[in-house]
Amino acid sequence: MKRTMLAAFLVLLLCAGLTVQASAAGDSAYFAYEGVLGDDPGPSAPSYTLGNPVGLAKDSDGNYFVADIAGGRVLKLNSNYQQTDEISGIDMPLFVYVDNDDNILINELGTHSILKYDSDLQFVTQWGGPGDGDGEFNIPRSIVQDSHGNYYVSDELNHRIQKFDIDGTFLAAYGEWGSSNGQFKVQQGLSIDAQDRLYVADTYNSRIQVFQTYPSWQFAKKFGTQGIYNPANIFSFQSNIFNHPRGVYVEKSTGRVAVTDSGNNRVMVYNNYNSNFSFYQSQNGALGMSLPTHAILENNYVTALDSHSRIIKFGSILNNTMLYSSYGTSRTSSSQFSNPQSVAVDPTNGEVYVSDSFNHRIQRFDENGDLLQSYGGNGGPNGSGSILGRFLYPKQVTVGIYGTLVVADFGNGRVVAKPANSSAFVLATPIGGVTLPWGVATDDTVGRVYVSDWSSHSIKVFQNGVLVRSWGGSGTANGRFNNPCDLLIAPYGSEETALYVADSGNNRVQIFTLTGSYLGQLGQPNIDPLQYYDNAKADGAMLLPYGVAATADGKIVVADTSHKCMRVYDTSGTLLETFGEMSISEGDYFSPMGIAVNQQTGRLYVTDGVLERVQYYDRIDATAQTAQNMTVATPTDADEADTVDEATGDEATGD
Repeated sequence: MKRTMLAAFLVLLLCAGLTVQASAAGDSAYFAYEGVLGDDPGPSAPSYTLGNPVGLAKDSDGNYFVADIAGGRVLKLNSNYQQTDEISGIDMPLFVYVDNDDNILINELGTHSILKYDSDLQFVTQWGGPGDGDGEFNIPRSIVQDSHGNYYVSDELNHRIQKFDIDGTFLAAYGEWGSSNGQFKVQQGLSIDAQDRLYVADTYNSRIQVFQTYPSWQFAKKFGTQGIYNPANIFSFQSNIFNHPRGVYVEKSTGRVAVTDSGNNRVMVYNNYNSNFSFYQSQNGALGMSLPTHAILENNYVTALDSHSRIIKFGSILNNTMLYSSYGTSRTSSSQFSNPQSVAVDPTNGEVYVSDSFNHRIQRFDENGDLLQSYGGNGGPNGSGSILGRFLYPKQVTVGIYGTLVVADFGNGRVVAKPANSSAFVLATPIGGVTLPWGVATDDTVGRVYVSDWSSHSIKVFQNGVLVRSWGGSGTANGRFNNPCDLLIAPYGSEETALYVADSGNNRVQIFTLTGSYLGQLGQPNIDPLQYYDNAKADGAMLLPYGVAATADGKIVVADTSHKCMRVYDTSGTLLETFGEMSISEGDYFSPMGIAVNQQTGRLYVTDGVLERVQYYDRIDATAQTAQNMTVATPTDADEADTVDEATGDEATGD
């Protein structure tokens, strides 16, 4: 179960790196940025707390450099992994590389540029900028240097490798969209060996390609094919498969190759080019790491970055061990999040609940952003649990009209609820009723709980702990799903209540009656949104939407996660506006996920899983906020008992 969960969540982390040239967040006609939850930077040097570490490099003196995308900085660490300095003010550093002369190269995602600093961390030069022309980038994902001093940059969404001289002058470009030799699909990591062969993590082709760079560019070899690793098969390392490999690193002294097989939650090491990349070592994340973002080799030992904001240094070359040391203070303070993925507002008092997913906890704040209480463990990588009241990667949270908190406890395969007048969580779904629940919504007037299940790609409806209806299944047709995420019950067209489903893998939001009849959809692309990213975005198409919420005056807000923006619709499905852009700046995003609206004040909350924060926006047209404009059934005294814990039951009418 955990393997499937982590592999599925990687889709967000991979695609959340996609770029967009969108209107600024301040351009919204409805919302104005107001503030943020989760802005604690952590301790001072030599200690440190990482936001989301995504790149690791080492200089000739043994110092390490870590690209901290959420912190907007590159940290310099000594050989004991203590902080000694940093380069700050970087707009989302996506990668860091130390070249042949100990210069520091930083891939700045917010500006689509390469920044170059000398060994004293003094700025030298910058090149690039957004676009698809020579020397321009649409996500400069990684960079390496050959023995002649030339740089190679993975230009991710232009599906090419660009070559520059030592001063950043454009020399050549190689590759295009496709799956043939020499073609790429959203390639990410790069590395280079002692013979100037360039290694490319061809991410969405799930393979590593190798190219000769001298005397001319030429395809040489490739290895790997798409596959899902099964950690239960302890007799096989399944070394021929990858699932969206994010990084590649060649140890020049040995030629061994480390592949960050992020979608399979592991780091794989292979022997050198002349051995045809025979298997050497595996470090399986099921035993410790969570979604590794980058890994390097040091004397055949793996050092990796993972999504618990840690540096993990393995002390053994034995396969699949927990023999490692970790560095970096965990993001467990009351003002920190670790991959926050959902947010909800209590309609009875305006309190805010945040699904602090990688801390395996739910945090409750008052309207002013002060922490009131945490539910779950103490946070950090080991803060999970399976007893009621503990969580394993919780996803969507919602609060019903009586103040009942409902949580999709994804990793534990259940939905739990805590009534307002209780301190204890109880099961809202039967044991085995759901496998990988992501989204939850409640119809409290009849005591029903709606759940999106990633395992079966379906919607399941429960009442009084009994399954009364289900629909869906894997597919792209209307009524079928591909990793359905957050759910919302709100008006649509002539329907006073409809179910909105963020059908993330199909890049759309589908709408149904509460009994499962298909009504319509929002944002489905007419062209491939990866191949034609900018055009699809400009046309109003979505790419991996995760969150959906409604305002009191009848607007539907969708977190278009991999387009780094919010989409605002009316309840007839007309797109009213798009706001937000990819930046670490206030009001902008890297991976907007869960969203919620305070129905009384109109305040919009947006979680950002990669930038580790929850931002909130106030309504500009506040006078339009009248709660009675939103059709919500008023509970009677009899309905009062029909909460998610005490439903009266109903006949099952679904298939």
